[in-house]
Amino acid sequence: MMNMTQKYTWIGLSSILIWASLVAVVKLITDDLTPISGIALIYTFSAFAILILNKFPSIRQMPKAYLYGCGALFVGYEVLFLIAIAFSHSHEEVLVIAMINYLWPPITILFSIFAQQLKFHWLVIVGFIIAVIGLLLVVNPKVFEFTRFSAIIMQNPKAYTFAFIGALLWPSYSVLTKKYAQGFNAVPLFFLVTAFTLWGLHFYLGESFILPSLPMWLLIIMTGSLIGIAYSNWNQSIQFGNIQLLILATYFMPILSSLMSMMILNVYPSISFWMGSLLVSIGALICWKSTSEV
Repeated sequence: MMNMTQKYTWIGLSSILIWASLVAVVKLITDDLTPISGIALIYTFSAFAILILNKFPSIRQMPKAYLYGCGALFVGYEVLFLIAIAFSHSHEEVLVIAMINYLWPPITILFSIFAQQLKFHWLVIVGFIIAVIGLLLVVNPKVFEFTRFSAIIMQNPKAYTFAFIGALLWPSYSVLTKKYAQGFNAVPLFFLVTAFTLWGLHFYLGESFILPSLPMWLLIIMTGSLIGIAYSNWNQSIQFGNIQLLILATYFMPILSSLMSMMILNVYPSISFWMGSLLVSIGALICWKSTSEV
């Protein structure tokens, strides 16, 4: 019979599988609709799904650092990363943006070390450098031609910048949630705030609204519900599961997500992209092997 740690570890692994398959689906939805309204619709149904599955949190009892600090990090990550996907100019660019986002596992290791949640060996630095080199290879096959790298980034600076900031915000949320949440789960509230924020941006920017077709409505409802379930599960798993094993599993997300995106978006990355993806995963694995719980 599973103990609590094993149970929440499996729950966290299911979230990782959902995340890996949804980047491409979000792109399909936002391509068919206007970018921010498409994301806002997805997160409206995510909020509904979480509220149905979980009772609304008791805000008064929550630690303020978790409620306001972690809440702001959660909302900021969701808004920035998904807008980065929506603002991508092509399906190939989506893969690069996703890979920037997938720097968050080794960054989580580094932040956990700074927060004194993990002990480490100096090889963690080597692992992080390898992961960064992998990302550079994904963006620019001629990795040391920095002028070309800069030119690629400048083709869509908003999307790439948003994705990179998101890659910093999610590790911050994960580490601080483990420290301050004290067993509370405010994800339903965080999703509501995210949905309201997205609709606020939609109206503030004067974006037009395209009414989805029936098949698109079904895809939005399914996608939103799965995202909501995944994040609700993750919040529990990082508090009560085996965080090292969960972080290890996230290291394979770049490859798994790329495979799913390739099939869904009908795009075929270059050899250098796959080599870069592999280096991101290898670097993250080295980071994982170089740490242990305090």
